[in-house]
Amino acid sequence: MEVPKEELLNPRFLACLREAAKHKELIAEFDRLSGSNLSRKGPPIATMIDDATGRTAAEVRLFAEFVYEYVYLRIAPEETEDG
Repeated sequence: MEVPKEELLNPRFLACLREAAKHKELIAEFDRLSGSNLSRKGPPIATMIDDATGRTAAEVRLFAEFVYEYVYLRIAPEETEDG
């Protein structure tokens, strides 16, 4: 599910995405399920190639879509209210 453009600037979504990115287990399972390498495992040359080819950026977008669909949309609205 693509993240709507207005949500990309939503402070609540960005906070949720930042929190999700802090969880190493979540990143590892996302890598396992999607075949990505956001955990940056492997030789440095492989991660440099991923960066240069745009693979890392594409995987970050996929992770944002994953968080949006499976975490952010499932948080109860009252849990995301400020104050």
